[in-house]
Amino acid sequence: MLKQASIAAAAALTLAGPLAGVANAQPRPHGPPPHAQAQSNRWDDREHNGYYYQGRWYDGRPSAQVARDRSYRPGYQAVRWDPRAHNGYRYQGRWYYGQPSPAIQRDRSFQPGYQAWRRGDRLSAYQRQAYRPVDYRRERLQAPPRGYHYVRSDRGETLLVGIATGVILSVMLSGR
Repeated sequence: MLKQASIAAAAALTLAGPLAGVANAQPRPHGPPPHAQAQSNRWDDREHNGYYYQGRWYDGRPSAQVARDRSYRPGYQAVRWDPRAHNGYRYQGRWYYGQPSPAIQRDRSFQPGYQAWRRGDRLSAYQRQAYRPVDYRRERLQAPPRGYHYVRSDRGETLLVGIATGVILSVMLSGR
């Protein structure tokens, strides 16, 4: 009796299994839900902290006339940090390497950028972990001095960096 029940259960699962995938294959509507479409022009303070208008930054909510103008850009379209394009940022007149905190990114004086590495610059702890080590023998480089090693930056530059401090001793451009 137990054997017949287990065979019947296995047969039922075998037949019902392929039908379960068909139920999930129903097409879904594209776009936002209908209740979101009705409120598409709503101002959301969580996403906006100001706006650009005619090349200037304004705090707060724009007027209806400003929002209709083509030169209006909400604040969330301001320049953002992109680790593929930036290796540092300018903040309050000083240059810093590495990714800024979210609070600094919201500040109006924040400007992401790229600055080429120079001798004496210091790699941040994040960059020391993220940059790939280079086999100097395979790359036909001189053996690094004691306490230094070669790393490859995200832009392809080979850097001779102090292991403990992260200070750059030398920068070599990649021939690739």
